[in-house]
Amino acid sequence: MIVSLSIGSVSIPLSEVFSSLFSGDDVSRKIVFDIRLPRTLNALIVGASLASSGLILQSLLRNNLAEPGLLGISSGAGLGAILIFMLPVALPFWLITPVSFLFAVLSTAIIFFIAKGINSKYTNFISTNKIILAGIAINALLASVNGFLLLVSGSGVIQIVNWLSGGFSGRGWNEFFISMPFSVAGIIAAVLLSKEMNLLYLGEEIAMSLGLNVKLIQRLSIALASLLAAAAVSVAGIISFVGLIIPNISRLIIGNDYKYNLICSLLLGGIFVVISDILARTIIAPSELPAGIFTSFIGAPVFIWLIFKKQNENG
Repeated sequence: MIVSLSIGSVSIPLSEVFSSLFSGDDVSRKIVFDIRLPRTLNALIVGASLASSGLILQSLLRNNLAEPGLLGISSGAGLGAILIFMLPVALPFWLITPVSFLFAVLSTAIIFFIAKGINSKYTNFISTNKIILAGIAINALLASVNGFLLLVSGSGVIQIVNWLSGGFSGRGWNEFFISMPFSVAGIIAAVLLSKEMNLLYLGEEIAMSLGLNVKLIQRLSIALASLLAAAAVSVAGIISFVGLIIPNISRLIIGNDYKYNLICSLLLGGIFVVISDILARTIIAPSELPAGIFTSFIGAPVFIWLIFKKQNENG
């Protein structure tokens, strides 16, 4: 985070970063406090939220390949942002955050009700396979709608593409204060559910035999994963691979205990996105690239390595 505050189109020595917040010249203070600090905090909380959301979904679905995009959360948020960009009247940029957040939550609610509607009458919980299938279907539908809107968006296509690529350019204190309460509340709730999530990872039948209210925990965990991912995507756009690879890397370091995995994932997710944002705004400075490009560029090879590692471990 300190490096992120120092590096940019205008270089500020590390020794002057903190002093510029209080007693530096007006230019340095404006750069650090008004631009880089909120941007870094946004990157930190987006990374932590996406990693937490991915861990919750992987524990719920008992599938290490699960991530927020699987349930249409990212596509739902993208639809909300595209509609804002396509409106004939100019609206404040910060309005994208609450609107995309709302659409992300709505898309997840639709998936949950579809999965609930095809639930077996002989069980008291929703099959994780049905949640995955409903998520894939809705995600594909929303992706096609987004693609169509992108083609007919006209002059707003550049703004839409930049937002969908994921990044923190122009994100400031407004976006941080809108998303931060949801992210913090979601993370606290995720920590409080540690015992229940460990039981759920064993399987629905085993968890139910141990006295767990599987149906309630399913609802809570899906709501938490949606809340965290929606808060992140509504600020930064589509940031890929964070919710997928960070929980898997955390398991390699910590093991399968959900509570410690969550703490590790929070830290690793925040670090990963902050580093990606640093690279995004320094590789071709003074211009910058979307941070989502770097998370994918780094995340894809790591993901492939994880697959081969797991295959070798299984013989």
